Amino acid sequence: MNDEDKKAIEQNLNLRIGGDINELKAANGVEADLVLQRDHIQGLLNLANADVPAKLSSALKKSELNSTQVKKLSDRNEELKKKVEAFLKKTEPLRNDIESRFDAIKKLEAVLIYLKSYEQIDDMSRQMKQTNDEEQMVTLYLEFRKLCQSYQKGHRAAYVREYRHYWHNVLKDKFTQSYEEVLKSLKWPFSSPPEASPPPKEAMAKFTSLTKNLFLIEEPEDFMTDVKVKDESAQVEKPPCLPVRILLRPLKKRFQFHFTGSRQTARIDRPEWFLTQTLTWIKHHQGFVRTQVQPVADKIELTHVKAVDEFNSGLIALSAERLHTVLALYHTQAAKGDIVDVDAAFAHAVDETLGFQKELLEITGKDVNSVLSILTKAETFVRWLSVEKKYALAKMDESLGCSQWSEGVGAGAGAATGSALWIPRAADWFVTLLRTIEDRYVLLPQPGHRLQFLELQLELVEEWRVRLTQLLGAALDTLHVDSFLSADASSHPLTAVINAAHHTRTVLLQWAHSLHYLQLHYYRRQFQNFTQQQHHEEEEESSSSDSSDSDEYSETEGDGVRKPRKDSNAEALSLMEVEVRAKNLALSEMSRQNSIAPDLNQYDVTTPIVNLAVAEPLTGEDEAEEAGVFAEAPALLARLRDAGLAALAEHILLEFKAGLKDYKRQKWHGLLIVEEMALSVSTSLCRPLAALCTRLSVAAQRLAPTLTARLRAHLADIVDSYIFEEIVLESWFNTGGTMQFTHDVKRNLVPAFAPPNKVASQVNQLPRLLEACRLLNLDYDDARRLRAVLTKQPAAAAESLAHYHINNIQHPQALQILNQRTDLSDSASPSSVMELF
Repeated sequence: MNDEDKKAIEQNLNLRIGGDINELKAANGVEADLVLQRDHIQGLLNLANADVPAKLSSALKKSELNSTQVKKLSDRNEELKKKVEAFLKKTEPLRNDIESRFDAIKKLEAVLIYLKSYEQIDDMSRQMKQTNDEEQMVTLYLEFRKLCQSYQKGHRAAYVREYRHYWHNVLKDKFTQSYEEVLKSLKWPFSSPPEASPPPKEAMAKFTSLTKNLFLIEEPEDFMTDVKVKDESAQVEKPPCLPVRILLRPLKKRFQFHFTGSRQTARIDRPEWFLTQTLTWIKHHQGFVRTQVQPVADKIELTHVKAVDEFNSGLIALSAERLHTVLALYHTQAAKGDIVDVDAAFAHAVDETLGFQKELLEITGKDVNSVLSILTKAETFVRWLSVEKKYALAKMDESLGCSQWSEGVGAGAGAATGSALWIPRAADWFVTLLRTIEDRYVLLPQPGHRLQFLELQLELVEEWRVRLTQLLGAALDTLHVDSFLSADASSHPLTAVINAAHHTRTVLLQWAHSLHYLQLHYYRRQFQNFTQQQHHEEEEESSSSDSSDSDEYSETEGDGVRKPRKDSNAEALSLMEVEVRAKNLALSEMSRQNSIAPDLNQYDVTTPIVNLAVAEPLTGEDEAEEAGVFAEAPALLARLRDAGLAALAEHILLEFKAGLKDYKRQKWHGLLIVEEMALSVSTSLCRPLAALCTRLSVAAQRLAPTLTARLRAHLADIVDSYIFEEIVLESWFNTGGTMQFTHDVKRNLVPAFAPPNKVASQVNQLPRLLEACRLLNLDYDDARRLRAVLTKQPAAAAESLAHYHINNIQHPQALQILNQRTDLSDSASPSSVMELF
């Protein structure tokens, strides 16, 4: 008994007995029913045992009878087989003779069908000669084409192909002639955009009918009849369909008439003439082709026909061919001396071609690269790069040689307020130059070509940095005592060089995170991996070629069986896949940057800079990733900028340090106590501080805001260290001296270095001087306790100093300052105090 039967019995018992364990009366009824069923089954078995002998005897008789019948049928089958074999043997000669006669009849029928097919071909040709109905002629021609598809081999296939080719030429000439007549009635080609009024219905009906017939009779072989390949390495493109080719014929004649030969309109130094004319023809005619030709192709379900694209491509091919000729003529004309400046003519042709490409994209909405492919041919592209570099360097020298190169972009009579005031004109010219080069090469379809232009941009950036370095050295030689003391209108070359380097670096970092340069960055990385992989595969192939019979097999672990070597190119990326992967990486990086909101509060522009000349090292993954495709160029510009800032800071502090001699010799231990309201700046500090503030103010007006903050923080750090070491640590202070020094620091020095948009009390620009003032102004008891802790418990010195917010002064220095307070001098050192007087 299986599980399902058991479950069924259990469910039946549960239903009949119920779920109450205290009420089992139904179990007696179930037991009685089961007893009755058992007795009934036993009675049936006893009855069957009595009838078994009679039934068994009957079954045995039936089986013997069936066995006898089966044996008779088997004997009968053997007899019939023998009779059939005898009959087949007797009739074999007759059957062979009949089969041979039928084979001959089939051959004769095939010959008859073969001859009738020739008769059918001749009859179809005869009908085409006799009829004048164009529709019937096209129908019969389509039958010829079907026959060509049916007959693929033998003389009949060649015979029907010749007929088809003959009638194809006849119909093409006939329909072409009629087509040209209809086009003349439609005044094709148009001298201006077609008017809003529709053309004559009869002419348009004829035009539509002929267009349909030309589409129907067009053959695949016909595509390659008019193709002329001038460059074997050039990729052969599919020519336009037959109706579009006929539409292009009069335009080709006009183009050749006007822009080839010795006519005035065919001047090679005016490529914009034939390029502009091509754009005009596309504007005037593509609408007609879209509304009158393409619907016919769609109606007869020619999905491969794109009439407008083929028409535009045909016109663009004319311009591309002429442009190729013009660029080639520049070399010969230069040798003859017909063109004075060949490079200028070449650059003009490139600019016109790129402008043509942009306008073409706006007009057609399709990115057609047939004209750009002329510029990217090896010889032309190399010359393009050299001409770009030549004129870029000339422009760079011209901008830096101009007397106004250091002036701000917004300077002059109509100066406007804003950040553009500090950008030097030369830096703005250089950034514009880089942007102009980018606008030209961004249209190139191949990323490899764009990478070569990127290398040119990097070369120009390096040339720009070298020139700025030279200007920096010249600017340092022009510094004198009165520099940055007067707020004249002209900008000093030193600040101009610093601003130029800073502006160029900022622009490069911004560009590095744009989609264009991110794509180039990732493509260069992917392409480097691709070339390394190819090089690795070549090495493997060269090493494997030394063995004779192991090129295609490699040994297994130890079973002696050799298995095929895996294809090394199975996982290799193609150049197309490399480009697609670079695009995807660039887009994902742009999405990541857009999803992250910058936190400007994390940057503290007032942080002191230890060494401006090496503030941004060239090494490090963060710097390289931040610069992106520009590599170390931003870091080199930052180094130049910081070197200029360091030199400017040194010049500003030179007179300040020299003027502090009297301030350092001031007797801080013997000053009288003056009320705080009556205090004023120390006389010996007044002049050097005024000169420093003046120079800092003038420099701040000429520097970028971020550079001003860096310079102010750097100056404050130097002044803080210098006064702390030269005055605080070397002087004794009484109460009057402490009050005067504190007044000089908090009310004069700190405001001098505070940014204009912040309150001086909220800026910690002079941390050590402020903490020294805090130590000098401590209460007598607090000062004695702190000195005791610093003297006897050096381990707790840091905690004790932090309690009084002393974080920038070291433990020995703090102890020295406290010991140099005259009110804390004890009996152990009375002589040292008296020596001061």
